Amino acid sequence: MPQSATTHLRNRPRQARSAARVEHLLDIAAAVFEEVGYDAATTNLVAAQAEVPVGTLYRWFPDKAALAEALTDRYLAKLVVVYDEMLGDLDPEVRIGDFLRRVLGRMVAETRNQRALPALLVSAMVPGGRANAGSRLRLGLEDHIRGLIELRVPGLPDEIVDRTAEVLVTLAHLVLAAAADDDGPHREAMTAEYVDVLLAYLEAKFPAADHPAWTDPTVTVRPVFAAPDQASRLAASAER
Repeated sequence: MPQSATTHLRNRPRQARSAARVEHLLDIAAAVFEEVGYDAATTNLVAAQAEVPVGTLYRWFPDKAALAEALTDRYLAKLVVVYDEMLGDLDPEVRIGDFLRRVLGRMVAETRNQRALPALLVSAMVPGGRANAGSRLRLGLEDHIRGLIELRVPGLPDEIVDRTAEVLVTLAHLVLAAAADDDGPHREAMTAEYVDVLLAYLEAKFPAADHPAWTDPTVTVRPVFAAPDQASRLAASAER
């Protein structure tokens, strides 16, 4: 079991059988969070679904929040790997919107079967009432997206970077939650629609300097900062 998965445990498993039991409890907790939502889930319900005494669960996890934190470790580790792999393959010719579409597509594919993800993402979207696990999940995504914005739209004032990252993370939550929560025949199409909403926001706020949005008074969403064109991206990449 990875070190990060043990930081929320009462006791660290010392045998393979104990580690397997902990992983089983987490799998059951994920299923319960998916079925009833994080707020309605209880440790008693998790123990019942796992067919173990609740005392067995408490031996490893002190409360429901610890289960959620351990599941968040799982998801963050997976998302970090996806992000790092894709950032290492960042083509300077690719616009930030196109790159984000690829990143989100990969994240959707990697997290689609992470059963508790929608519940934890929803818990992270309640301002003032976010579960700690959900907040950690949100901050992990926000840090990566903030770095991508700064890389692809250099020179942005910090307040615009922070505001844009927060909006994009909220929209990314919708994308990931919809993809993981909807098993219907229209899942792919609906996920693509959410991605389009995210990218439309990004393109509207940061068009290239020669985009007509800068001079068109009828544009509904006003641009805030010019993104570098392809030539500028290539030049910046060559300097690094």
